[in-house]
Amino acid sequence: MHRSGELLHVIMENAVMAFIGPTVVPLYGNETQGAKIEAFSIGKAAIATTSSDNNGFFDDIQYTFQVSAYEPVEVTQNHRPLTLTWIHHGPMYVANTFLQFHQVGWTAFRIGQDGVRIRVQSRKMDYQTDYRIMIWDLENKVRGLTAKLISTTLEGMENFPEGPTNLWSYWLGVLESIWEKLARDTMHAWHTLPMQLTVDEQRTRLERLKKLKQRDLAAYARSGNNRIITSVAVWNPLIAERVYLLELLQYIRGRLERVLNQIQPLQKNRRLNKILHEVVRLLRRLSTEVNLERIVDEPRIPSSPLAQSHPALRQVIRWHRLLQSGLFPSGDRFFVGIKDLSLLYEYWCYLTIVQMVVDESKGTLRVHPLVSSDPVDILLSSGAKHAAQVQLPSGHSVFIHYERQYSMLPTVAQKPDHVVELRGLGPLLIFDAKYRFEMNDDYIKNYGAGNPIPPVSTINGMHQYHDAIVGIQIPHERLVDRAIVLFPLPHSFIAHWHQHRFYKSITSIGVGALPLLPGGDDTYVRNEIRRYLTLI
Repeated sequence: MHRSGELLHVIMENAVMAFIGPTVVPLYGNETQGAKIEAFSIGKAAIATTSSDNNGFFDDIQYTFQVSAYEPVEVTQNHRPLTLTWIHHGPMYVANTFLQFHQVGWTAFRIGQDGVRIRVQSRKMDYQTDYRIMIWDLENKVRGLTAKLISTTLEGMENFPEGPTNLWSYWLGVLESIWEKLARDTMHAWHTLPMQLTVDEQRTRLERLKKLKQRDLAAYARSGNNRIITSVAVWNPLIAERVYLLELLQYIRGRLERVLNQIQPLQKNRRLNKILHEVVRLLRRLSTEVNLERIVDEPRIPSSPLAQSHPALRQVIRWHRLLQSGLFPSGDRFFVGIKDLSLLYEYWCYLTIVQMVVDESKGTLRVHPLVSSDPVDILLSSGAKHAAQVQLPSGHSVFIHYERQYSMLPTVAQKPDHVVELRGLGPLLIFDAKYRFEMNDDYIKNYGAGNPIPPVSTINGMHQYHDAIVGIQIPHERLVDRAIVLFPLPHSFIAHWHQHRFYKSITSIGVGALPLLPGGDDTYVRNEIRRYLTLI
């Protein structure tokens, strides 16, 4: 049973903090079985654990945080103020709030200079592995899916393999194609751009001048200085458009170096190093021609009449815009709320579904699913108008929505996480991504069958979507074919999931749950998407 009690008691000079929650929770994986509370005082605070048999604080468990003080005080969590409602109780003020950490690692609670640091652990032994894989895979999918989208506009890409493709290799292929054309057009632009006539001023001795002017003699007579200022016309090759070309090459060099620093050692390959070597060689060659040692600015696409009319420079600008559209993501890494793994899991599941639809349908990605507005963040736009679109060989289209809201319903609006839709031809396939497990003892006993399971409330939510999302015409027709929870079932349980009731219920009533784990087996979900595509 999950016994609730006071897990941690922190005493300070003018306040007391208490953490209340379950003392025993189910753990998955041998590495987490010996978990215990780890806490250290900050400043003059004193710590007392009131429950000796608890197994620590965990990322996905809800706790009650209680603080008592003689007057309302500001409480911070990792230097951010907590929102508390204070109640006057006798001589003291008391405030309560619910906490769910959504992170692993150390968290600090402070009142002034005093407080406590506690370690938040994971009930799932590969939690941190999942996080690292999802961060890398998310960026990889962004690059790869963007490459698939861009490749539809590039000549020479039509011979790329159809069907399931390694997105990393696909990204490299598109990058190689763009770089080949960009290098050619850069050289063409560099040698055909005009030079600029500039006037330089310099000091010259009178005796070195071939022809003396009256004003030079007058100046010498007044000052006695035999050095005079002369103006010399010079043809300068380093015009703004050539500087832009150098800045663009420097930008590409920096982005390639960042990618090489980010990727795993086994993925560092000859193809990416070859592109980087060619970029560096071309940059050094052109910089030497104009005696420019250092380029420090980021490239800004020029808007001068020359840039708009010069054919080769216009082509270079075209390749630059393609590089900006997602082949090189905006930040060194995408930090999707770096401590909110549940949101990261939603994003990762969405892009994984998009990739699976592209692979299994042998279709072409026509509309990119990603909108990024922050240099170190990914933001997926919700709603029907931002859906990813995959055009099938038959000419039909599949749309994959993120958080589409169905508001024109007889009862209340519904907003599932992910919706796969055959526009005008078939019902909806709904997925809801949940990176958490059921906590209730009774539910685990009745429905778990020895497996970790998603929260039963999420299964009820799938029933809700299945029944509530209907057409607008009377009599209302149910639009949902199947509604499925996606959750990170640990690897050791995946092989037997086909025997679980939540798997069998998908076929019998169209509602259930499927495992989808970063770096794990995606067969269950891939088979479901393959089945759905046969409805055409």
